[in-house]
Amino acid sequence: MYETRQLGPAKLEVFTQLKNQISFSDFCPPAGTIEFNAYDGFLSNSLRLFQISFPGYELEAKIHDGKVFIRRNDYYQYSEEFKGLGKCHVAVQWDTDSIACGVMPESSTSASMDAHMRAVRTPFTAPPLELVRTLRTHNLLSNSSYRNADDLFSTILDCLHFCEQDIRKHGCERFSWGKNGDKSHPLDEPEISRFVAGYLSSHGTARNFEVTCEPIAGSGNLDFYIVAPIKNAGLGKVAIEAKKADSVQLVHGFNVQLPEYMVRLGTNYGVFLTYWLKSGTYPYPKQNTYAELEIDKLHPLQRPPTVRTIGLDLSYGPSPSRKA
Repeated sequence: MYETRQLGPAKLEVFTQLKNQISFSDFCPPAGTIEFNAYDGFLSNSLRLFQISFPGYELEAKIHDGKVFIRRNDYYQYSEEFKGLGKCHVAVQWDTDSIACGVMPESSTSASMDAHMRAVRTPFTAPPLELVRTLRTHNLLSNSSYRNADDLFSTILDCLHFCEQDIRKHGCERFSWGKNGDKSHPLDEPEISRFVAGYLSSHGTARNFEVTCEPIAGSGNLDFYIVAPIKNAGLGKVAIEAKKADSVQLVHGFNVQLPEYMVRLGTNYGVFLTYWLKSGTYPYPKQNTYAELEIDKLHPLQRPPTVRTIGLDLSYGPSPSRKA
């Protein structure tokens, strides 16, 4: 029923049906959101969705008797009760000073998930730096064939989060800006993707995967994908489709372009990467945070468990806070 992953003192336990949707890197940023759809009375069960534990730090989510619970250390919150057999949308969310969870039945008349979220304030809590260091150290030691495609996929998700941390640590988000010499406007998607692919390649050198960029003839667009050896199975691939958060083709990119690219590469694994650029001089899109954009635009879209959405914060200068 559960898959357990151990990295030194860090332990992650995940409900088997969610194993492709949750990785260690989901818990390295100070804020995050995990969402899924539930059917056929799933919430009436009693089980743990996930638990990450590290000395002095625990974060877990579970379901029991029609409710969703989230707990961080000694603080917890629970959702409204839902025991129906119909479809419902489940969300758990955390940031440095609060945790929240919610259940939105398909019959809900609310315009968004926000109306169903229940939150509780907590003391300021950030993931331990030692947890991030442990994950980095483990990945640096993994330099051979991957056990399976799931392992490769999980590593790529981790490394994309590391890329954001590295970019922002050194103030390099500024290199995503300056279209036509104007520092108040971000570059176009192909230029940003080349920049991100360069950072991702540095992680690939240590983790034995290769990043390949593919200019799309006649369109000015750029796709990039990951390729790595899989034990006894040849090469595994992960397709990456990227859009700016304010792109008019955001949904089209997820629904059409990413699946087409995956078919072209012959892979079931894909990442839809969103460049979050909203800043004081660039007030787009209308959503205040990437978490809001993801809930409004992307989470309602159907996808298999081997497709993930990730936001990369490349905002420059004064910027609204970001929760995912």
